[in-house]
Amino acid sequence: MKNWMKIIPDDVKITGINIPATHDSAACFASFSLISRTQSLTVAEQLNAGVRFFDFRFSLENGEFFAKHGIANCKKSKGLFAPKLTADEIVAHCIDFVKSNPTETVLFVLRDTTGSKNFFSEFYSRYIENNSSMWYLNNSIPLLGEVRGKIVLLRNVNTHSDMFNDTNSGINFRPPYVGSTYVDDWKTGELCSIETGKAFAKVHIQDSYKVEGKKKWGTVKRFLESDLNSDDFNVCAASCTGIRTPYFNAKYINSELMKFTFNKDKCYGIVMMDFVTAELCDKIIESNTDDC
Repeated sequence: MKNWMKIIPDDVKITGINIPATHDSAACFASFSLISRTQSLTVAEQLNAGVRFFDFRFSLENGEFFAKHGIANCKKSKGLFAPKLTADEIVAHCIDFVKSNPTETVLFVLRDTTGSKNFFSEFYSRYIENNSSMWYLNNSIPLLGEVRGKIVLLRNVNTHSDMFNDTNSGINFRPPYVGSTYVDDWKTGELCSIETGKAFAKVHIQDSYKVEGKKKWGTVKRFLESDLNSDDFNVCAASCTGIRTPYFNAKYINSELMKFTFNKDKCYGIVMMDFVTAELCDKIIESNTDDC
């Protein structure tokens, strides 16, 4: 699973690939772990298992970027006094992976949990400016051949600076807010130029995150079975929470995903999961044909 993208032709858009993804990707170890832990694999282990789309959320605190899940701190390891996980380690894992596996790309969703005006400028200067060859920074949907060996930045934060434009700030990735109890459907938004405001693609997202059990699975199944356009970003969040913890919700939803038939001639887009497994990744990856 380290280099599964090698069978996919260069001229396929990244939106035309069925991609295993994780929600709150950095929360393998976390404070308040019963309710805030969402993964059993570290970022490095997820990469090796086949995950290629990551949901990363950071706080900017005194010049340092720390991984967060809500108010919880993501940790480097298990334990009450384990050190906090930083963006330094996460970015390094992603860069090391694509360097070692140049057929692959990593889709990196960047979110800010603090609302700092300088968040993106600080992140850019620290992790991108002097290493820009490792990042895809255009505000457009690339072909896989353009981003092999690179990290695709999906920026879900404001730029707040006139130094950023459609060539150096990544994809202006702003999926619409679905709402915590939105069950029967999903929502559609637009990806737009930050210079002109003109839309260049759509994004469809199913993220009823406070709907549990059969209702949640019904929404996931309807999205996966719908007629999705491979030119758009299609994001199906299979994660949910509520009365039960993320772990027990994922146990049910993931078992349903394992029973679901992923057809080879079908676009499913990005399937975001809690407590992802290598077996789930393999099922989604196998739905890609070598001509997509």
